[in-house]
Amino acid sequence: MRPGLNPTSARSAAAWAAPAIVCVAAVAIAGSAAAATPSREARLFDRPAAIKTLPPKSADDAVGQITCTYYAGLMVRETGTDAPDPGAATVLQVAAAAPRPACGRAASPIAIAMKTDGYSLLGRKGPFLVFEASDPNGAVDFLVISASSGATLFEDGKSDRTGLRAASLVNGVLRLTYTRGLNATCSVVKDGAACWASLAQAGSIPAALGKAPPPVSVCAAAYRKGPRPTPADDPSIILYDVATTVDGAGKTNVTVRGPVTCEPMP
Repeated sequence: MRPGLNPTSARSAAAWAAPAIVCVAAVAIAGSAAAATPSREARLFDRPAAIKTLPPKSADDAVGQITCTYYAGLMVRETGTDAPDPGAATVLQVAAAAPRPACGRAASPIAIAMKTDGYSLLGRKGPFLVFEASDPNGAVDFLVISASSGATLFEDGKSDRTGLRAASLVNGVLRLTYTRGLNATCSVVKDGAACWASLAQAGSIPAALGKAPPPVSVCAAAYRKGPRPTPADDPSIILYDVATTVDGAGKTNVTVRGPVTCEPMP
């Protein structure tokens, strides 16, 4: 999670990558092939009906590769999916009896633009879309977006090592369990209580955690790991397990479920 990100409000190549079938400058991946090699996290989400990819028109094509992911009732269109910094995606609602919309160079005029610059689609869970930072450093930012309105409902950060561990839909409410990750701007090892207080004051960690002693010894042990210890002034990644719920109106609840741990920024 980026420092200063509100943890209670609202970037990875396509997770459902599969062998490509080239056809007239387009790559079409059928639904069965689309799920051939899903990532562990992608398997937590609804299976796409199909994924289609259009390669860039040239080496200097500003739009880059276009990827369209089809689900029942909607299509997500992403641009720049062959680059570490993709453009903003769009979501297009599709009527049940309507034919599958084309994956084109231009987005549909009735598609809804989403604020996902620098993020890639991780998956869909019912009425929710989840995007993650495409080129993270340390903790991985992610977004929960309404599939119907394109509005961002929640944003947070997760551990780059464990990612999301569970995703479910209960009575229309999205439930996620993961190790929350915060890229701090200070070092808990070097700055101790001052670092911890600044994170609490900025709202980067929950108030209850901010009142607890900073995990200096845990962080110091993490900094000493490996053949070459990390300098004490290296900024810290703050980590702790959470269970989060998000509803369609953007109401969220984050429950801390584990002790605070720490890693140095890579």
